[in-house]
This record gives sequence, C-alpha cells and structure tokens, in this order.
Amino acid sequence: MSRCAKVWLVLFMAVLVSVPVLAQQNPDLSSPSIVINLPSRTLEFYAGTQLIKEYPIAVGKPSTPSPLGEFYIMNKEVNPAWYPPRSNIVIPSGPDNPLGYRWMGFLPMYGIHGTNAPWAIGGAVSNGCIRMHEQDVEELFELVPYGTPVRVTYDRVRVRIDSKGQVSVGVYPDIYGYQDVSLADIKAKLEAYSLAGLASEEFLRKQIQEEPDRQVVFAQLVKLRVNDQHLVEPAVLQDENLLVPVWAVAGALKRNITWDEQVQLVRSEKRTVAGKVKGDILYVSADDIQVLFGGQKVWRPEENTLEINVLTVFINNKLLTRDVQTVDGVLAIPLLPLSEATGQKIIWDPVKRTALLYGKHLPVSAIDGQPYIKITQVYEHFRAYVYWNEKAKTIELTYPFKVEGGSD
Repeated sequence: MSRCAKVWLVLFMAVLVSVPVLAQQNPDLSSPSIVINLPSRTLEFYAGTQLIKEYPIAVGKPSTPSPLGEFYIMNKEVNPAWYPPRSNIVIPSGPDNPLGYRWMGFLPMYGIHGTNAPWAIGGAVSNGCIRMHEQDVEELFELVPYGTPVRVTYDRVRVRIDSKGQVSVGVYPDIYGYQDVSLADIKAKLEAYSLAGLASEEFLRKQIQEEPDRQVVFAQLVKLRVNDQHLVEPAVLQDENLLVPVWAVAGALKRNITWDEQVQLVRSEKRTVAGKVKGDILYVSADDIQVLFGGQKVWRPEENTLEINVLTVFINNKLLTRDVQTVDGVLAIPLLPLSEATGQKIIWDPVKRTALLYGKHLPVSAIDGQPYIKITQVYEHFRAYVYWNEKAKTIELTYPFKVEGGSD
C-alpha cells in the first residue's frame, strides 16, 4: 500500500483550538466534521449540518486511490517532515517538502496536508493523501480539533443549495472506475432534497452526457412571505420566471382554489390562470398569483424574498371587498362595490370600458371586464377618505368624510 507520510498511531481527545478568521464569521462551530468527495475533488467543513466552507483538493491517483470510509482526525502536526515511500530518507519541513506546513492524519499513513505543488490541486495525483492549498490547510488546521469526523465519499452526482438559494447539480468524472451515473440516480438525488421535477429530463440527460465536472445552476429557491407570514415552501426562480406554490399561498390566505389537471388551469372564485406541476407541487407565475388573489407582490432580490400582500378593504368599519388589484404599480379597488357602498350611481359601459359619475368620466381600468379605480383617486371622485394600514394589511375608507373646524 502506498504511503503519504510516516505518522504515529495516537489518538488525542481535545477541545476546539482557537479559531481565527472563520471562527469570527461563524462563532458557533460546534460538532465540526469534514466531508471529502473524491470525484469532485472537494473538502467540505461543517459545523453540525451547516456548511462553513468548501475547499478544492487533490486526491489519490487511480493506482494509489484515496481510501473511502468513516475516519477521524487522529493527529495534527505543524511543519511535518516527509518520509518518502520505500526509502530511508527524511525530508524536513521547507519548500522541498510535498506535505507543506500542516498535517492532519485520519488513518495510518494518510492525512490532509499542504503542498509545494499548488498547480496539482484539482487533480488525482497523490499517493492517497488529500492535498490542499497551503493557505487553505493552515486555515482548516486551526478549525479542526482532534477526533473530528472525516467522511470520504465517492459521489459522482452532487446536488447543492447555496446560501443565495441557487440550486445546482454536478456530474463528476469516475476517476477510479467505481460508479456509473444514470438518469434515475440524479432524480433520486433531487428528490432527496425535495427538488423533484424542477429540472427537466433533457437538462439532466445533458449533464450525464457532457459530464461538466462542476456544479451547474438550474434554479433558485426564493423565500416566500405572505402577509408577513413566512411560508415553508419557497418560490422558484427559473429561466427568469418566478414561480409560486399556489396551494401554500391559498392556505396562508384562507382562500379556496381548484386545479383542473386536464386543462392545466387554476381557478379561484372569479379568475382562472395557467398552472404547472413540478414534482408534486403546483406552481403559477408570480404575476398570476396577483391575478388570483389581488394585492401586491414585491420582489426583493437583495434579500432573495418574494412578498405577497393581499389586502382587505373596509368602509366605515364594514367589509367592502378583498379584491384589491395593482394598476400601474398603484393599488386599485373595484368600482361598482364602492359606488354601491357610497350611494353614488355609476354608469359603466363594459364594451367601451368607460365609467361615468354625474356625467363625468372616471379614470378606471378594466380587469376581467370589471372597472377598478386607484386608491389615490378615490377621495377626488367619491370624497371617501382612504387610509392604507400597511401593518394590518387593510385599506380603510371613511364616507362621508368631513373636516370640521377651520384654521382661524
């Protein structure tokens, strides 16, 4: 068996050593662990289930493969000496030492160490040890206590969701000839992450055929907030289309919808929009969510969050409507219920899409054949005071509105 270095079979149990830069960024580094994946030539450092950082590495060449299995950090050494395999010489620490300046042993003769050949990182070139860039291994050395679990895997298919919500799949080369990859394999990986159906079969087949040897982003999971309630199911940004899980939104708003699978349509009380099933989740576009339920949608890319605010309209503390739309970026309410509630007769021509009040044209917009008026124009034409209670998600009208007293 090939050897990377001469190490001692000693296990020390110790507390976490002082942690420099990464510890300041991530103060909770309890339950540290290391996952090394050979096909992707990556080392991941975790605190519990949270990925703290991923590092590029070099692994064993096919004739001297890196070992697979569950191990632990059994010894650590600064400025290690190198004992070349099948020789009696010793190479002290320095620029000629291929172990670099840090060593973390996880098996007799196998360890994670630096290198004096940084150009080899990313390859399958070692005698079985794990090589890292010197700066990376020195950083990791300070984060890793004795006894840290080390898991060495051989996953040719990797699914990742990064801190920005970006979803990617990677197909990596079979460097040791251990594992084939099928469409079913990738689908199973996606399903394990509750991402089934988000990637098309055409896209997945292409990844298998081309074997890109990197993560390829195909979607972004977007945090979803409905009337200040954070939903578990995210929205999905894909091919510049923002898709929203409609059942989750309907549940949060306590609204009834139906799904006609045969014609692929979602119906609410008054409106119908196209739907699309991905995996076992029914989606509609963000624009169509607004059509179904009205209100506002606010996309906050800097926070990776979609806000949906559906409002209720009251007049003199009585419910007027829950049908609030957005016209030219301004909230608008249905004209006919407003006319009835205020006792002001409207003449509405659905063909010409015109509305008259006391013989004067009103500035209205037709949605699904019905007239809507912007809340900014309600007082001017109806003398009803409008108060938008953003916190309560209500629009409160007072009619008739009287201002008593004067300025003198």
